[in-house]
Amino acid sequence: MQSEFEALCSRAVGCRRCFDARSVAPSLIDIAQPRWVGPRYESAKRRVVVVMLNPGSGESRRDGADERSRQLIRAFADGSGSLDAVFEHQAADMPNWSRGRLLRFYIDGLGLPLDEIAFANVAWCATRGNRYPGPMLTRCFERHTRELLTILDPDVVLLSGSATHRFAERTRGLLPDSRVVPMLHYAHREGRSAEARELQRVRSEISFAGER
Repeated sequence: MQSEFEALCSRAVGCRRCFDARSVAPSLIDIAQPRWVGPRYESAKRRVVVVMLNPGSGESRRDGADERSRQLIRAFADGSGSLDAVFEHQAADMPNWSRGRLLRFYIDGLGLPLDEIAFANVAWCATRGNRYPGPMLTRCFERHTRELLTILDPDVVLLSGSATHRFAERTRGLLPDSRVVPMLHYAHREGRSAEARELQRVRSEISFAGER
């Protein structure tokens, strides 16, 4: 899996299709962003992939973490750096994503070990103003995310956020043996009671999936 995954990431970071078409403008991290795959993902009893819509634009960050991420991804793209270095930075920075809410929701809330899961985005690039036109999402899914899901071969795919739910049928067709679960996004506004019910529902869906 590792060699196929790195080859896909190498192709993705070289993709400028949407920016060249000027349908969207790049954010500070102006290159496709491979997302975390835990070091124990392949050996996990249940392979779980959390699919969100896009990387955030980072327009409110002032700590230099996004600039460091950009440097590391560009080093991977030109062959002077590694994907492992990108993921090491992500692991260190993830507690700061959305002021800690992302890990509280997916890791604490769902009881998923970070080292055993993978994150993915439909769109691999962050855009200025967080603009994601439908054609861009479809293009990125077909060019990159579709192959990513095939390589990861998950038991469970969590489509997190309503905008990702439109890809549910495509994902089921692509991965007929996987359990595809549309769910809330970690930054939802449904309230704590709704969140507790949702997390319980999704935990049950994960437990129903067969172990490897």
